[in-house]
Amino acid sequence: MDVLADVLAATGLKGVLLGQLRSLGSGWGCALEQLDTAGFHLIAEGACWLQIADAPPMQLVSGDVVLLPRGTPHTLIGAPDEDALPYAELKAAHPPDRSGVLNLGGNGPVVRVVCGQFHYAGSTDGHPVLSALPEIIHVPGMSADPQLQGVIRILAAETRNGQPGSRAVATRLTEVLFVLTVRAWLERAGSADETGPSWLTALRDPRIGTALSLMHEEPQRDWTVASLAHTVAMSRPAFARQFKAVVGLTPLAYLSRVRIDLAARLLRDTADPVGEIAQAVGYSSEFAFSRAFSREHGIAPGRYRRSTLAARS
Repeated sequence: MDVLADVLAATGLKGVLLGQLRSLGSGWGCALEQLDTAGFHLIAEGACWLQIADAPPMQLVSGDVVLLPRGTPHTLIGAPDEDALPYAELKAAHPPDRSGVLNLGGNGPVVRVVCGQFHYAGSTDGHPVLSALPEIIHVPGMSADPQLQGVIRILAAETRNGQPGSRAVATRLTEVLFVLTVRAWLERAGSADETGPSWLTALRDPRIGTALSLMHEEPQRDWTVASLAHTVAMSRPAFARQFKAVVGLTPLAYLSRVRIDLAARLLRDTADPVGEIAQAVGYSSEFAFSRAFSREHGIAPGRYRRSTLAARS
């Protein structure tokens, strides 16, 4: 089981293109406020700088990708020490064209930045992937793997040419971009001692990663700490200690989260009765499931289903 793919599917992560900034030269700056979800920027052409509070400016060049998992306030500037206007003011002064591009003018080399967000359904406590990531992830285009470089090139082209269907193609590619960016971070990430415990970094641990895959593959199974430990050829105490150390949760607490996330997905995407969903995700009774679901989401399963349906209509 691909654990990352399963989590993204269960939480309904979707990419959204917000627009583009285009300038000729360095005399510009755009200040973006705190977002309620992750934001990203792709430097499609040229070079600029990104700055967050209490940190030096970070230079970005064509092909670079920046992911801000918690929507941290930041500025994009044409050169260090440039003044930055709030995005709303820039948008009012430079209304976007039909392609969503804010043409900021200038007289110099072209700079084009593609901006977007990632929305998701689920717990208000935060997305299980986004909350496991650092405040900012910068993947230089020159060091990206071939797959990520290919997506960057296509996304940059589709947001430039304005051909029929370009926005639809670019929107789909944002989700691929997200996965490949997270993969690039995982490949560079250090141990749990350096990054902090999380299920995401635990995927790099052969035995704990296997246990995570098993729980995602068969969440309805009556797993115990002992049975999971036996499956990955570890003693029960050693498995429990290592799992908590690298994931940050006990095995059964993590299993409960997997079950509730899957149940939320089934409530959103199917018309299956609540009792059938409870059994499908491993609960012996609808009452036990409803109690666990309400504890996680702050709302009963039936109300959750109705609220998600209402939000879509």
